[in-house]
Amino acid sequence: MSDIFKFPNGYEVTVLRKEDVLKSIDNNIIDKEVALEIVRRCEIDAAIFLREGRWAGIPFMGSIRIPKTTQALISDNTRAILSEAQEVLDHDKFLLFRKSVAKDIGKQVKIERFYKYQLSKFVGKNYNFFRIIADKKGDIYARVLCYTLSDITTNDIANYE
Repeated sequence: MSDIFKFPNGYEVTVLRKEDVLKSIDNNIIDKEVALEIVRRCEIDAAIFLREGRWAGIPFMGSIRIPKTTQALISDNTRAILSEAQEVLDHDKFLLFRKSVAKDIGKQVKIERFYKYQLSKFVGKNYNFFRIIADKKGDIYARVLCYTLSDITTNDIANYE
């Protein structure tokens, strides 16, 4: 039994149960090479998604994604820095340098995650304000302004001496 959902923009999405897919494979695929090609295509798609840093759904396993810290460590810029450091430094100092680079990347990822969290909270409550500023001054200016406004606290002047 399949369900068809129609969206306002013209897209139709067909949702099938696992049993329907297996029955369709049994009815339509006689050659095992075709089934193997389907599996290979799923593997290739998952590898492409992981390389792009997106979530990849793997049947019977779930969804996986390479963590942001690992993505940053295997980026071309970081690899170039580490290869230069390996040429210049001795082995012990290089290991310490690599560990410090990994810590710095981890801190940067945490800061970015906190920034996105704070921004999403503020924009969720003040979406109209965000849209007005983004339309007038630009998206980046609106993000910085909203993040700054979300972090402002007031001082009680009556108790200040």
